[in-house]
Amino acid sequence: MRKTIMISTLRTTAIFIAWMGLIVVSGPLAMDQSDLDTLLTTKHCPKCDLSGADLSGTNLIGVNISGANLENTIFIRTNLWRADLTGAILTGADLTGANLRDSDLSRANLTRAVLIGANLKYAAASETLLREAALNRANLLQADLRNADLSDADLSGAYLAHANLEDSRVTRISLNNTNLNGANLQHLDLTDLDLTSANLRNAKIHGAMFCRTQTAWGQDDTSCRE
Repeated sequence: MRKTIMISTLRTTAIFIAWMGLIVVSGPLAMDQSDLDTLLTTKHCPKCDLSGADLSGTNLIGVNISGANLENTIFIRTNLWRADLTGAILTGADLTGANLRDSDLSRANLTRAVLIGANLKYAAASETLLREAALNRANLLQADLRNADLSDADLSGAYLAHANLEDSRVTRISLNNTNLNGANLQHLDLTDLDLTSANLRNAKIHGAMFCRTQTAWGQDDTSCRE
């Protein structure tokens, strides 16, 4: 009886170890290798699964990966100039120092993405999700961010001169030493934001809501309801 129980226990343990091994192996292999090969060969792979791939330093100029699964993909210092990333899933992706100049990120999901020091000059990012994204020191000159969701994003030290943020969501956004010279901030809800160190010279603020907003001219409660 004792021997039977021992054999059964060993068998159960072996099955459990094998099952756990399958989980460990299958996890990192979420990326489709054939999709990666297609991308590197043709630079045309819309709706591909490249999640978790390391594409650091890769030349992907003009690539089409619209609608692709790029969750947790690494694009450190990758050249994505004029890339088509419309509707792509980039949650948790690392784009530190990446070149995204003239890229199209419209309707893409960049929640918790890291874009520190990234070049986003003239990028199209309307209706893009950038919640909790790290955009510290990113260059967003004339970027189109209309109707984007930037809630809890960090734009400290970022350059947004003449960027278009009209109707965007900027709840709890960090704008320490952010350059917003000539930026379009129309219809933004700036409630509770700290703009004391932001450069707002020539910024368009028509229709923007100021309530408990800290500015260089003091706390602005213009839009607060009694």
